[in-house]
Formats: sequence, C-alpha cells, structure tokens
Amino acid sequence: MSNDIYWKAIIEQDSAFDFQFYYGVKTTNIFCNPSCHIKAPLKENVVYFDNISTALKAGYQACKECKPDHNANQDTGLIKFLYVCRKIEEHSEGPLTALQLANSVGLTQYQLHRLFKKYLDVTPKSYIDQIQLNTLKVNLRASGSVTDAIFESGIESTSVIYGRMKSHLGMTPKKYREGGEGVQISYALGATNLGLVLIAATSKGLVFLQFGDREHQLLAQLLSEYPRAEIELMSSRNEEQLNHWLKLLNLFIDGISIDLDIPLDVRGTAFQKKVWDFLRSIPYGKVMSYGEIAQAIGEPKAFRAVANACASNNVALVIPCHRVIRGDGAIGGYRWGESRKRVIIDTERKNKTPKEPKNKI
Repeated sequence: MSNDIYWKAIIEQDSAFDFQFYYGVKTTNIFCNPSCHIKAPLKENVVYFDNISTALKAGYQACKECKPDHNANQDTGLIKFLYVCRKIEEHSEGPLTALQLANSVGLTQYQLHRLFKKYLDVTPKSYIDQIQLNTLKVNLRASGSVTDAIFESGIESTSVIYGRMKSHLGMTPKKYREGGEGVQISYALGATNLGLVLIAATSKGLVFLQFGDREHQLLAQLLSEYPRAEIELMSSRNEEQLNHWLKLLNLFIDGISIDLDIPLDVRGTAFQKKVWDFLRSIPYGKVMSYGEIAQAIGEPKAFRAVANACASNNVALVIPCHRVIRGDGAIGGYRWGESRKRVIIDTERKNKTPKEPKNKI
C-alpha cells in the first residue's frame, strides 16, 4: 500500500485499515490507528509505521484516545478481509482478480477465498461481480454510453456483463469469530427505510444497533467497538427474534409505532448510563438541548459530557439520542448522519402521542 492510500485512510478515519499500519505525528510524538477520531494532522507532519514496536523504537507514544497498543491482537484475517473489501469497492480501472487482491495483503488465493467464505459466504469473484454491478447501475444513469459505463465500472469486457445481470449476487454475511476473550455477540444485517442496519446482541439484550451504507463498514465498526468479543452471525434458531426486532424497528421508523421495546445490554460509565436513562424518558416527539439534559440530571455544567455520552451511544433509536439538539435550536450532530436524524425527528413530530418513560438501564 502506498502513502497516498495511508493518508486517505487517515483523513476518512477508516477502521478497515486499523492494525495494518500506524501513523505518528512528528509534532507530538504520538502514534495512532488510522481510525483515530482526533483531528487529522498536517500531511507533512505524518510518519508511517508497519507495527507498534517500530513506532515505540522511534520514540513515539501510543495515543490515549484510540489506544493502538491495546487491541493489536485482533484477528488479522478479518483486518485483511476488510481491507480487500474496501479495495474492491474503490477499484474502477481495468480487471481485478482474486490473485491481485490476495497478493496485496500477503495471502494466497486459497486463503483469501476462505476469508470471503467465512465472513460473507461468497467467493472473492462473486463479491467483485456484485460491487461492479452496483457501480454499473450508477454509471448507466450518469453515462451517455453503455460501453463507457461498463468499463468505468471496472468490468473487463461487455461479453460477460449480460450474463451476470441475469444472476442474483446476493451477499449474506456468514458466521465469523474474532479471537480473544470476552462476551459472545451475535449479529445480523437488515434493511430499513433509513438504510442498512446491523443489529448485535448478547443473550441479555442489544449491544449494537447502527445504520450505514456498506456491510463491511458496519462489521468493522462492530469489531472496533468489541475487539475481544466472540462475534458470530445470528443463528437460524434466532431468526424469529431478529425478524421481530426488525419489524419493531421499521414500525418505529415509519411512525406507525411509538414504542421500541427491545431489551438492552449496554456497557458504559455511571455518568453515561445516567444520561442514557434520561434520554429514554424523553417523550416521543419531544426534543431537548444538551444543556437542558445536564440541568435535568443535576449536572448543570456537564453539557459537554452529555454530548459525549450521546456520541458514545451504540444503539440507535432504542436510546433516543436523536431527541437531543443544540441549544440554539439547530439539529446538531448525529453519528448516523444528520439527514437520518432530521427524518426521525420530523416523523415523531407528526405522530407524537404521550409516552411512558422506559425502565432504567
């Protein structure tokens, strides 16, 4: 991988590149993961490291925000798999083969094939086909030429594309397991009117509910949040439970139901739980500012800490941090996108009725 790829990963805070390289900041002597949420340094102040020991020998200290030295024992197979997925999605010129992809991460074709079967239950070629077809659909709408659209999508020839268009290249994530000790977490992906969603739960309840645009990006977020957990696809015996949760989620998103009664198993500090408990007591269709919440929980000066607690929420909608806005009335930030936040708030305002507070977390 080139320094340009490294720099792009830093700018985009891309967790798919975590543990593949580290970057140090010359002005602070701190080194970080690519996904670190601190403000990106100037490009000329960045130095790259292949591993932690090299960074330490060069006199750099681990960042206290992203803690690159804490989770370095993650499953390298999963990290390489996520990088290959990203590489496939960004590729647009000329043919792309499984051999090229395998070489880019130091694997054999057989090893790469096993990774794709393990995590997505498809072959690398099938995944390439799927991404190229998705890109083709976009390019066909934008290009004046079908042939140009085909080649701009990275497809090697027009002779093979029509046969592919007839097949359904569905991509269903398969069971996977991340090394290290910790809790057992089952996950599943589903479709909602707010986009793709990943739901993950322990035997006690929901630990992760996030929206996104790409399956592998949501998986990367789950891995980053619970790096030592045993993570696997929700088994068939739990499909009924999953379908029930997805039904509740869609009814809530559509404004048909005002209740989202899903059990939680969230982990947080005492202050975070205090904020999250209060968020669940805000009536459906109502909004409050960070300052008003800080005042209500008896911590009037802690509005920034309230904002941080909202940003740390891993279960969208169930802990309704979308009901928190800025003091000046602006909609404010939302980790799943401000456009989603606006849709949710507008839907609740149209359908609001009194709501009983939730039980504490």
